Amino acid sequence: MRRPNPDTCQRCPLGGEGPCRDCVDTLGPEPLVWHPSGVDGIRVLGRYERAAGRLVRALKFANRRTPVAALAVALAHIGPDPAPTVVTWVPSTVRRRSRRGVEHTALLTRAVARRLGVLARRLLLRAPGRAQSERDLVSRRRGPRLRARRVPAGTAVLVVDDVVTTGTSLATAASALRRAGATRVTAVAIAAAPDGGRRRHTAATTG
Repeated sequence: MRRPNPDTCQRCPLGGEGPCRDCVDTLGPEPLVWHPSGVDGIRVLGRYERAAGRLVRALKFANRRTPVAALAVALAHIGPDPAPTVVTWVPSTVRRRSRRGVEHTALLTRAVARRLGVLARRLLLRAPGRAQSERDLVSRRRGPRLRARRVPAGTAVLVVDDVVTTGTSLATAASALRRAGATRVTAVAIAAAPDGGRRRHTAATTG
């Protein structure tokens, strides 16, 4: 993997507005040693506590959209082979979409779909409730309440996510998609907590 060039990266993507192609190329894919239930395969670009996590936070909390194009190329590259029939995402809560004015995972998903040459669709619908990051670990493991729009039998769905912590959101999404007719469900994500989010939860609750 290449290292970022300080002479050409005038605006560092991890502290500024980036990223450039070289910086994203320093990410994964990282092996994920655990798999969300019902997901046939998952690959991530990096660990949440490293550069990949800083990119996720820039997208989610600073509304920096510059990383989307380069991240979409990287996620499409590590995606399943053969290509899926359709690409979708786990929707955020209505409150968060309204507050941010954009759903960054939807932007990322559409960019990934363009790179793969397949359709992007909003297949998953989310019931009202708190975001996963606002819940304690026990509540997170129950996951969000999701239902899926019907898809033709035999459909292979790729789910794009920003960060995987406990994996419950992806497991819930996979279950809903299979009930709606999907035969195969795979996933790609920017970052993941290798320990299933336990250390992040501990740090948050201990100050």
